[in-house]
Amino acid sequence: MFKSYLKISFRHLWQIKLYSAINGTGLAVGVTCMLLAVLYVKDEQSFDTFHKHNPDLYRIITNMIPNKGDKLQTIGSTGQVQGPAFKNTVPEVEQFVRVMGGDIFGDVAGGDKMLHLQQLFVDENFFDVFSFELLHGNSKTVLKDVNNVVITESTALKFFNSLNVVGKQLKLDAEPSAKRLGKPMIITGVVKDLPKNSSLRFDILLPLKFMQLSFDDTNWLNAYLGTFVVLRPKADIKLVAQKFNRVFASYAKEQVAENKKGFGYDLQISYGLQRITDIHLQPLYNSRGNREGGVINGSNPVFSYLFLGIAIFILLMAGINFINISVANSLKRAKEVGIRKITGSNQIQIIFQFLIESALLCLAAFAFASFITNLSLPLFNQLTGKQILLAETIDKQMVFYGTIIFMMVVLLTALYPAYILSNFKPSQVLYNKQKLTGRNVFGKILVVLQFSLAVFLGIATITYYNQMDYVRTKDLGYNPYQIIRSNIPGDRETKPIQELIRNDLAKEPSIQQISFGGDRSFIVDAATGENHIQAMNKVIDESYLPVMEIQLKSGRNFSRAFQTDKTTGAIVNEAFTKAAGLNTPLGTTIFLSDGPEKETKTIIGVVKDYHFGSLKERIQPMVMTMSDWLGNNILVKFEKSKQKEAVIAFSKAYKKAMPQAIFQSHFLNEINEMEYLQEQRWQKVVSIAAVLSILICCLGVFGLSHLATHQRTKEIGIRKVLGASVPQIVTLLSIKFMQLVLIAFVIAAPASWLVMNKWLQNFAYRISLGWWIFLVAGLAALFIAFITVSFQAMRAAIANPVKSLRTE
Repeated sequence: MFKSYLKISFRHLWQIKLYSAINGTGLAVGVTCMLLAVLYVKDEQSFDTFHKHNPDLYRIITNMIPNKGDKLQTIGSTGQVQGPAFKNTVPEVEQFVRVMGGDIFGDVAGGDKMLHLQQLFVDENFFDVFSFELLHGNSKTVLKDVNNVVITESTALKFFNSLNVVGKQLKLDAEPSAKRLGKPMIITGVVKDLPKNSSLRFDILLPLKFMQLSFDDTNWLNAYLGTFVVLRPKADIKLVAQKFNRVFASYAKEQVAENKKGFGYDLQISYGLQRITDIHLQPLYNSRGNREGGVINGSNPVFSYLFLGIAIFILLMAGINFINISVANSLKRAKEVGIRKITGSNQIQIIFQFLIESALLCLAAFAFASFITNLSLPLFNQLTGKQILLAETIDKQMVFYGTIIFMMVVLLTALYPAYILSNFKPSQVLYNKQKLTGRNVFGKILVVLQFSLAVFLGIATITYYNQMDYVRTKDLGYNPYQIIRSNIPGDRETKPIQELIRNDLAKEPSIQQISFGGDRSFIVDAATGENHIQAMNKVIDESYLPVMEIQLKSGRNFSRAFQTDKTTGAIVNEAFTKAAGLNTPLGTTIFLSDGPEKETKTIIGVVKDYHFGSLKERIQPMVMTMSDWLGNNILVKFEKSKQKEAVIAFSKAYKKAMPQAIFQSHFLNEINEMEYLQEQRWQKVVSIAAVLSILICCLGVFGLSHLATHQRTKEIGIRKVLGASVPQIVTLLSIKFMQLVLIAFVIAAPASWLVMNKWLQNFAYRISLGWWIFLVAGLAALFIAFITVSFQAMRAAIANPVKSLRTE
C-alpha cells in the first residue's frame, strides 16, 4: 500500500509541476533561512566551550558606582592586584590568570621580516587555565622568564616558514630609540592557531611580568585587564563573590578613602563572576569600549534572536504559501477524494496519502535548501562576520535540529490541506457541488499573517536604512574627510619623530596640515568652585582643532606664542559649560585630577560640541589640554584632489622617520564607519529578509487568488455575458485581497513601531519614526499585492465566457 501511495504522490506532483515548483522553491528558501539561522545561533553558543576547566572557569567582573546616585557600571575587567589577593584569601579559587591586550597591536621583528601582531600579556600559568593547544614547548615553562614569548603557528610560518622555531629570537621593536622593548625575546613555544570560536585572540603571547617592568600597578580602584579564575567544582559563586567583596573592603580601605578625599567621589565597587561561556554574548566592555581585558570577539544576543525570528517568519510564510496553494488546488482533486471514499478509503488513509505527498515535496525542498545553504555560506559569512564551514558544523545536534525542522514543516504544510480534502463528501464532489465552507476564512487569516510579517520587515528595513543614512550624513561637529590617521608604534621617543614627519610633510603641496594630538584621553574629575563633574580630558596640540575643523564658539585656540598654554591653558566644549553651570566660562579656573594630585587650568576657549564618540552616546563634557607628550597619534589633512599623492608622501615621511616600522594608515571617515559595522550588516540582513518575504507573499496571494477565480469561474462568465468590463471584473476579484493587506497593515504598524522604537533607543542621536515610513511600507505592500492578484484576475476576466458556461 505504501508503494501505491508513493506512485500516486509522484504522479500528482508531476501533474501540477508549476505549483509543485512554487511550493518547493518557497519551502527551500524558508528552510535555507532557517538552516542559516540555526548555524549562526549554534556558532554563537559554541564560543569558549572547548576549555577543559568548563564549567568552573569564570571571569571576575567589576560593578562600579562612581558616586551616589550614578548609574551602575558593570565591566569585565579588574586591576593587577585582584587576582593574587583573591587566590591567597579565598579558598574556592584554585587558579587565576591575568590577561591584558586584545586590541593591543605592535611591530615585531623576526628573521628578516617585521610584522604587525596582536599582542596579549598573560601570567605564566596561562596554558594551565585555558585549553589552547601547544604544538611546541612545555606549557608549564613557556612563559616562565620575562623574555619568553609564544607565537601562533601562522605567525611562525610568516616569520620563518617553519614551525621549528623554538629558541629563535624576536624583537618587539627594532628601533634604537626603544627603551624596554628593544630587548630580544626568545620563542619558547608555538601554539596551534586559535579556534574561531574563542573570545580571546592573539598572534603572540608575552609574560605579564614583562609589562610590569614599566607598569606594576597596585591600585585596587583600577580596572583594565581581564582576570580569570578556576573555582573548585560546585563552588557557590554568590558566596565567592561575597568573599571577594570582603577582601576588597579590607585591602582597599585606604585607597577608597584617598580617592574620596582627592576626587570628592564616594566610589562603590563590588565584584561578581561570569562564566566563560557567557562572555561572547556579554563581553562587558567599559563605557569607552575598552578591550584591554583580552576579549575582543564579543557579540550581542539580540542578533541571534533577530536572525532566528526573521528565519521563522520566512519559513512560516513559505508554509502558509504551501497551505494556500494546496487548498487552491483541492477542488481539482475533489472527485479523486470522492471515488476513494466510495471504494472504501477512510479519512485517516486519505490524510496519510496527502502527508506522504507533502513529505516528498518537503524532502526535495530540504535537499535543495542544503545545496543553497552550502552555496550561500561564503556570502553569509561575509554578511555576518562569521567563519562557518558546513562540514564542520554537521554533528548529532545539527542532525537533530534538521530533523525537528523537517517534521515541523511537514506537519505545518500538510495537516490542514489534508484535513480539508479528507472531509469532502462523495455525494457532493461527484456532482461538482462541493464548496469550501466559510469562504476560506482560514486561508485569508494566513494571508493577513503573511502580509503583516512582510509589512513589519518593510518598515524595519526603511527605519534601518534611514537611521544609518542619518548616522552617515549627520554633522559631527568636525570634518572627518580628507584626514589620514596613523600612529607612532612601540616605545619610541615621539618628539624627534614628530618633528621629522612635520618638517618633511611641510614641503608637500598635497598636505594641508598635520596634528599629533587627540590620541591621549582619559576621564578626570573637574572642579569649578563647588561643582564637581566627570569630564573627558583630551590632550591636543595647536593644530588639532584646525585639522579636525572643530569650531571655536568663543575664546581662542592653543598657540605656541603663549608659553603658559602647555601648563595652565584649557579648552572646553559646550557640554562642559552646561554641566558646570558656567555662563561666562572664559577665564574660569578649573581643577583637574585623575589621582591624588590636582592640576590648575584656566579656560581660554570654548568649542562647539562635536561627536568625539559614537552617536549611540550623548556628547559628554570635555576638557582639552596641552602637554609635552601628546601620545602616538598622527593626523594628516590633505587636499581633496590629491589623495593619492598625500598617501605616498605621508608613507615616505613615515618610513624615513621610522625605517623599521610598518606603515599603517586609515582614513578617519572609514574609522568612523567601522563603529556601526554590526548595524550595517544587520541592515543588509533585514533588507534581504524583507525582499524574500515580499516574494513569498506574492506566491501566497497567487495561490489564494487562484482559488477565488476557480470558485467564481461561472459567475465571471455570467457577468461578462451581462456586460461587465474587464476592469470591473479585475476590481471585483482584487478588492477582497486589498482589504486583507489593509488589515495586515493595521496589525503590523503598531507592532513595528514598538520594536523599531526600542531599537532606536540604542542611539542617543536618532531619527523619529515618521508617519511616512509606515505609509510607504503600506502602499508598497498594497501595490505588490494588487499586481500579483491582477495577473490572475486579468486571466479570468479575458477568458471566453462560453467555455465557463457550456457545462453545468
